Amino acid sequence: MAIKVVVIDDEPAAIDVLKYYINMTPSLDLLAAFSDSGEAVRYCMQQQVDLIFCDIEMPLLNGLEVAGQQKGKTAIVFVTAYTHYAVEAFNLNVVDYLVKPVRYERFLQAVNKYREQNVHAEEDHFFVKTGVKGCLEKINIADIIQIEGAKNYVTIWHGHTKTMTLLNLKDLEARLPARDFCRVQKSSIVAIKHITGLKGGAIVLSGGQLVPVGPTYKEEVLRLINSRLIN
Repeated sequence: MAIKVVVIDDEPAAIDVLKYYINMTPSLDLLAAFSDSGEAVRYCMQQQVDLIFCDIEMPLLNGLEVAGQQKGKTAIVFVTAYTHYAVEAFNLNVVDYLVKPVRYERFLQAVNKYREQNVHAEEDHFFVKTGVKGCLEKINIADIIQIEGAKNYVTIWHGHTKTMTLLNLKDLEARLPARDFCRVQKSSIVAIKHITGLKGGAIVLSGGQLVPVGPTYKEEVLRLINSRLIN
């Protein structure tokens, strides 16, 4: 299932940036955006919200007060122009603390951090529908090499076979442990353990496949690879 998201910020331009980033991220589902923090809190009390991207300095309720009210119910990522609230913010056990202006790659790190904290360890597999009526196929997450999406279908390369199923890539990504998978294109996700190299503008997978890296995801992919680089 996609992560259900709400945005709270009293600056329309800041809301627009976050809405743009959320729409670029298939694992996120934007439920609503609010410039009025009081209205946002009332909404979140009535709806099932997974994650809130929240400014701190706002009229009515500030972000720290919003987080205090949501503690234990909804995860919070602060998005603020100020650094001096960081200690107080993390005392509220927020997921992350982003300082404006926020780049998309940094935004993705916060999303992945949320996913890592909320993935269920017991979910090491899932089932998908096959082309045969009434039949399901088990997919072991550890066996997945690559996933490609095309409209409402995904193709999953796992082990020595591949499976095509009627499924939204956005929903499937939300079920995968973020620490083990990396999106390299709008329509392509790869297992990090199967990345064997980088060649030009593409990553090399263990089977020798070259997967071009999309411009939007280039910096995040390079950050991932460089974090494991031995000089």
